[in-house]
Amino acid sequence: MNKLFDDSIYIDKSIITPYDKKKWKTKFQEYCDSDEIRKESDENGLNACGYYYACDLCDGSDLPCACANATIQYLKEKGVEIDFKNISKEYLDKILRYEDLESKGEE
Repeated sequence: MNKLFDDSIYIDKSIITPYDKKKWKTKFQEYCDSDEIRKESDENGLNACGYYYACDLCDGSDLPCACANATIQYLKEKGVEIDFKNISKEYLDKILRYEDLESKGEE
């Protein structure tokens, strides 16, 4: 029997859902708290709690995803758009180090 209408579900992959943001924030915070980053922070002081570029916007390190929330707010103020679909280690490292990030609009 032929169908008159296509009743398959269409999912637009370009839409950022709250789940995407939550997943990205969790992964970013895990990366910030990783042994690799902590070791680097102990050696040179960069990205240590209180010395990260977004720490001025932090609500407190005892809150869940504090680094991620501060980073999102900082990058939003700078006009940099975050790709919440990208949770690769390389991308999270770029965000952490504020490298090669494109701002949207003029500065």
